[in-house]
Amino acid sequence: MAGSREKVKKEKKVKEQKRKKEERHISDQLEEKFVGARTEVFSRISAKEVEIRTKTSAERTKADRLIEDAKGQAAAIKRKATLEEIGKDTHAKIIAAAHEEVGEIENSTAKETAEVEKSGEKNLDKAVGFIVEAVVSVPQEGP
Repeated sequence: MAGSREKVKKEKKVKEQKRKKEERHISDQLEEKFVGARTEVFSRISAKEVEIRTKTSAERTKADRLIEDAKGQAAAIKRKATLEEIGKDTHAKIIAAAHEEVGEIENSTAKETAEVEKSGEKNLDKAVGFIVEAVVSVPQEGP
């Protein structure tokens, strides 16, 4: 029986070693699962971060384009307004110059008309005499 006692002790020892190994294996498996899950979660988080960065970058680029377009449109509107203002100023200057020229022409025409009237009044008697003499001196033809 001594042999069987030793055999039982040996078997107990082997069983205990197996149990410890299995426990170690289970904890290793749990640790592997935990590490695997942790790695998977980390990789998902990293993927989401990359996705968010990409979307953010795309939206920033889009916003920058919109800002540049708005600046360009504002500059075009400003140029147009400036050109319209310059056009209005030029138009006003041209109209003022035309009115001034018309005034000068009216004044010079009035002066000329006054001079012609004076000259006509001076020469009216001469003209009437000339016409009367021309009519009287024309030979008359008889019937």
